[in-house]
Amino acid sequence: MSDTARRSYAAGAVAGVAAFALGYVLVYALSISVVQDALLTNIAEAFGDERAAWKVVGWVFFNAQFVTTTITVDVPFVGGTSAVNFVAENDALSPVLYAIPPALLTVAGVATARLDGATDIGRAVRVGPAVALGYLPLSFLGAVLFTVTAGEAGQGAPTLLTAVVVAGLLYPVVFGTVGAALATALDGS
Repeated sequence: MSDTARRSYAAGAVAGVAAFALGYVLVYALSISVVQDALLTNIAEAFGDERAAWKVVGWVFFNAQFVTTTITVDVPFVGGTSAVNFVAENDALSPVLYAIPPALLTVAGVATARLDGATDIGRAVRVGPAVALGYLPLSFLGAVLFTVTAGEAGQGAPTLLTAVVVAGLLYPVVFGTVGAALATALDGS
């Protein structure tokens, strides 16, 4: 692998990390007031997870990428497991949240292509997916860190497989490539 390719992939990875971090921050800013008022956050905090709000915002961040949150309740006769998308099911959360990850990943793809100096679509298709190099590990880590435990009564977390496949791989590859392709198209105009 050439030094240019290494730099391009490193730039893509850094852009992916930046897209993930900025995405979480924007979702946090747009949803924290709703999350702090949520019954689930209050229950988790009552059972000992006193900093549950930032984790529940993580659920919303993943939900904005169509990754469900798996909630498991271990209470006799009423317990069970369900998959929930709070953005889709809560009118207090704006559907604008769905636009944040694709927009940021597209910008990350544009940045990656510009830093690479890509001028043709073939090169853009090769460097755009590099955004996943930074986004994928954070998606896995986020799915693990955003676990909320409510004592022995249950827990909630982003669904790990879809967090890795959809949010960690599919989103950055698709939107990073779209961004890189846009960058080359805009340079050619």
